[in-house]
Amino acid sequence: MDSHQKSDEERLPSIDSFESTFTGSGISDEDYRHAQTLWNYFNLKNMGEFHDLYVKCDVLQLADVFENFRKLCQHYYGLDCGHLFTAPGLAWKSSLKMTDQPLDLFTDINMHMFIEKGIRGGISVITKRFSQVNNKYLPNFDASKSNISFT
Repeated sequence: MDSHQKSDEERLPSIDSFESTFTGSGISDEDYRHAQTLWNYFNLKNMGEFHDLYVKCDVLQLADVFENFRKLCQHYYGLDCGHLFTAPGLAWKSSLKMTDQPLDLFTDINMHMFIEKGIRGGISVITKRFSQVNNKYLPNFDASKSNISFT
């Protein structure tokens, strides 16, 4: 699917039309027969519906994997990984919980500075679905509107 117009195609393309951009190879006869079976079973009307079915299956499978991981974390660590931002955060919290080892406060400024200088990265979050910039370095710059940039 390399254009929106292909969403309107009302039948499954030929087997030669399927190519993986990852491997550079086509699909097997068995995979093509499976695609035909799905097309017929779900009574798909066009490639857009085929695409939507694929995405829905992909999302549901990923949700199943995550929920299984969530149950494992609850079982082994008593933690809900859905309440933590990152895998390193889960590892840190589970290690503290499993060892039941209290953390000592730093009293040595050199130790504090050593840790402080080693901190990298952090959580990055976009809380809006869509943001549009308007600055002079972009081809769609509109001088009549205010200059908006992300930093």
